[in-house]
Amino acid sequence: MTKKEEIVFAPYDRFVKYLLPIVPERLKPNHLTFIRLVFSPILIILLGGGEYILGLILFIILALTDILDGSLARLRDQITDWGKVWDPIADKILIGIVVVVLLLQINFNLTVLLLSFELAFILGGAFQKMSKDNIDIQANIWGKIKMNLQAFGAGFLILGFFLNMLGMIFFAQILLYLSLGFALFSILKNGI
Repeated sequence: MTKKEEIVFAPYDRFVKYLLPIVPERLKPNHLTFIRLVFSPILIILLGGGEYILGLILFIILALTDILDGSLARLRDQITDWGKVWDPIADKILIGIVVVVLLLQINFNLTVLLLSFELAFILGGAFQKMSKDNIDIQANIWGKIKMNLQAFGAGFLILGFFLNMLGMIFFAQILLYLSLGFALFSILKNGI
């Protein structure tokens, strides 16, 4: 992190601040991001095999690592260039797995839209990093709302498949459609 950058705290950082005493100092935010990257492929196996309850449990744990790694990085001033690149990629992989494995079965158009937006985020961030302007693209409030909507949408989608509840699957799709609107706002505000 450069000296010019100001840390922008998320609303849930206030809650995580109270958990800091029980989180070991040696546990770094990048460790949690790495855990999300390593365990996401197991989610493919679980969801692809119809193990929805185990998949949901793993998904919730991995989604919570996203909240915790960002808060730890901000609260302990441990923001790194590696984390800036890999945290959003790990998020997109996690959501992408649920989208490809489950949503593709029921809503091809929404699947293509979600994956296209996420690919645009990844490519846009990569091109921005390579540009001579060296603009630092960070998560903004719209991107955080998008990610939360996607996480809840993916969670409800898994639960809807497990319970075989069409209403829950429909609600999950609404959340995922809403996330597209916030993704657009995030892109317009030069964020991820």
